[in-house]
Order: sequence, then C-alpha cells, then structure tokens
Amino acid sequence: GMCNGILAGLVSITAPCGNVECGSAFAIALIGAFVYQASSSLLKKLQVDDPIDAFAVHGACGAWGVLAAVLFDWGTGTDYFNGWSGWSCVGGASSCVSGAWSEAFTANVLEIVTIAAWTAGWSALVFVPLRVLGFLRTPDEVQDKGIDSQKHSPP
Repeated sequence: GMCNGILAGLVSITAPCGNVECGSAFAIALIGAFVYQASSSLLKKLQVDDPIDAFAVHGACGAWGVLAAVLFDWGTGTDYFNGWSGWSCVGGASSCVSGAWSEAFTANVLEIVTIAAWTAGWSALVFVPLRVLGFLRTPDEVQDKGIDSQKHSPP
C-alpha cells in the first residue's frame, strides 16, 4: 500500500543519509518504493506469508539503502569514496585514497550478506523449534472462523 511505499522510501534513505545530496536522497527513496513493490509482489508470487510486508519494507529496502550509500556517493571522482567524510574523500582533502570506492562497495555488499545471515540464523533458532512443536501456526479451523472472533471476542 501507499503507507508501506512511504516507509520503504524512508528505510531506503536511512543508510546513505549522511553522504548523499538532497536530489540523490529523493531518487534513492523513489527507487526504494519500486524495490518494495517488486519484493512484495515476488513474496506474494512465491506464496510467502508476510501479511504486513515487513521483509519487503525493511529487508529489501534496507539492503537497497546500504547499496545506495555507495552508488550515490558522488563527491570527489568515481574512484574515491566520501562516506561520512562530508564532501572530501576518505583519506583527507590532500591525500585521497584511490580505489576506496570499490572497497566501500565490497564492504557494503558484505554487510548486506552478514546482516542476512545473522537474521536468518537467529530466526531459524526461534522459528524451527516452534514449527517442530506445532506452535508456529494457528489451526486451520480457527483461521477459517477468523482469529479475531476466536481469540479476541467474548464467547
């Protein structure tokens, strides 16, 4: 929905907010809305149960934002990286480090992979035992009648 599209834009700009210009921030947020829509549609097509699109908003758009922090870092040349150094490149104004952009890109990709592995590992640690014990899903007959009427309404 529209609210999730707005949230997607906000999540997308969170990582690069300190090292991109205003126009780039707008473009990153706009692209984030499309990343959200594409990932939400993919999850629905794959029949993944994510009723509030938490992964599409926070996972996919968060990963996009981490990549955008490098892709939209347009300070001093394309081989240099500014990061949180403002508009002077990493290493200082007089001693810019050549090749820093590719190192930053590699670091950000590894960050995305590490966060995904961390999240998957801890999620599996919680959800696999719940599934094995049968506590992960509400029974079908309760879902058919409606969980609100079965669990949250007086008899």
